[in-house]
Amino acid sequence: MSKWKVTDRNTVYKNDIFHIESLRCRHDRKDITHDFFVLNTRDWINITALTGDNRLIMVEQHRLGTDEYTIETSAGLIEPGESPEDAARRELLEETGYEASDLVLLKKCSSNPAIMNNYIHFYLATGCRKSAAQNLDPAEDIDVHLYTHEEVFDLVNRGRIDHSIIITALSLYFQSPHFRGKTPLSLA
Repeated sequence: MSKWKVTDRNTVYKNDIFHIESLRCRHDRKDITHDFFVLNTRDWINITALTGDNRLIMVEQHRLGTDEYTIETSAGLIEPGESPEDAARRELLEETGYEASDLVLLKKCSSNPAIMNNYIHFYLATGCRKSAAQNLDPAEDIDVHLYTHEEVFDLVNRGRIDHSIIITALSLYFQSPHFRGKTPLSLA
């Protein structure tokens, strides 16, 4: 196996959140040239948040990609110069009005290495308490819901929560030593 060599790189599209590059690549072992596209964006954070009474703080919003209302954990982009932990605390507070007493990094994962250059930092926020009103971005309209673990298991198993990143976030929490409950036989 050998790596592709980038012989030419062109920006196809660029905005404040991401830019798409067209890569002309050469594979010496296979003796071929091929075009690839890469979506470059900042790293993201995703927060599985628990209240003091052990309920999961979830957000519901309309997503244009699927044109559906989704139930998700809080998440967002890491701002330039911001640490992942600071971004997690900021996003949780902005989207839900909750602050965490403790924040633990569960895992850092590649978003999609086939076409994306960024990583997702999955956090667990515990001891969360309501301390402020939501402070949403102009393009955000988010409802906050508190669920028991059993209700979240049911939402996943019924397909009401079907966002792959959110299922990853919840799975990382349910498999972590921080989860003190009983995981049902399936979470898919």
